[in-house]
Amino acid sequence: MIPDQKDAWNKVYSSQFRPWKGIMDVDPRLPFRNDDKILDIGCGNGKSSFALINAGYNVTGIDISDAAIGTCRKIHGDKMRCIVASAADIPLDDAEMDGAVMIHVLEHMDPEETERAASEIHRILRPGAKLFVRVFHISDMRSDKGERLDDRTVVRGNGIRYRYFTETELRMVFINFFEASMQHIEQRTKFRETRSRIEAVFEKTE
Repeated sequence: MIPDQKDAWNKVYSSQFRPWKGIMDVDPRLPFRNDDKILDIGCGNGKSSFALINAGYNVTGIDISDAAIGTCRKIHGDKMRCIVASAADIPLDDAEMDGAVMIHVLEHMDPEETERAASEIHRILRPGAKLFVRVFHISDMRSDKGERLDDRTVVRGNGIRYRYFTETELRMVFINFFEASMQHIEQRTKFRETRSRIEAVFEKTE
């Protein structure tokens, strides 16, 4: 049985104040303007949000984990709006946001949630807005680590579900968007293994 993902994430963030450290660089391909309203989907402790705030954007972060949002508020204070919410049910108005980022979030959602999330993101973005997505590729070194549920999905010891993608699968998730760019990126670790991910920019055209 797959553990409840909200409970699993709450345990991760309750046991570690900042499970993921460091600073994310803002992707230079994103044509956001200063003061644009950007949604950080699955913001966690606000690692990506920090980079977006420093780049001059008006950031809102959502995450299903109460503990993660609590951490984000402690770190960033009143510099961003933080909301406990799922990507599959975003509590924002239609066309409210000028852009969005979704970094290593789809991996943790089942296919039904993924479909609903794509629909919700399309709804809350204004026409012409961009969405930056990063997911792990099926060739990633950790794609077979954990209890296998199917040929794309594993559950780790901490109860977190990981789903790995191909480029075609990612395109199908955002079939109602225009694909502005997509890259398959591989990086060798110091242990001579390969981390593999997909980075894509999608645009809402209507």
